[in-house]
Amino acid sequence: MTRLPFPRPSILFGVVAVAAALLLAACGTGPIPGQSTSLTSTSSGSSSSSSSSSSGCSAANAKSAVTVIANNSFKFVPASVCLKVGGTITWKNTGNLPHTTTDVASLAANPANAALPKGATGWNHALQPGVPYSLKFTVAGTYKYFCIPHELLGMVGQITVVS
Repeated sequence: MTRLPFPRPSILFGVVAVAAALLLAACGTGPIPGQSTSLTSTSSGSSSSSSSSSSGCSAANAKSAVTVIANNSFKFVPASVCLKVGGTITWKNTGNLPHTTTDVASLAANPANAALPKGATGWNHALQPGVPYSLKFTVAGTYKYFCIPHELLGMVGQITVVS
């Protein structure tokens, strides 16, 4: 009996698994060169959680600091936050998969998942497990953002910034 030159299924599965892991590991590129000063990034910062929805966002219930968790469930928690102008959002990746926080329409699979108010500048930052990332928001309006490798799995979020 002649053996066909096909790899064994276990080897083929291993090759596919390694390729998928490499694709996920390359999910972020960091801050966008030439980013305007409308957003200020820091590597960490103190913050508090918020679960406000954008529909009820007002100056009375807006937070000055919010923590958003990125996890292995492919969600940003909370998915929608209400922030004061000048407030800071800190993203924390509590899972073991890399994610991004991205608000650049040209990088979106669905451009509707990226939105910026007039005068604001987008961002793209890798969220490595255990490493927080913060942005200060100085332009009021609605921001829609996503995770590049997990956008089509529903990993999208919204930030409403009010004066």
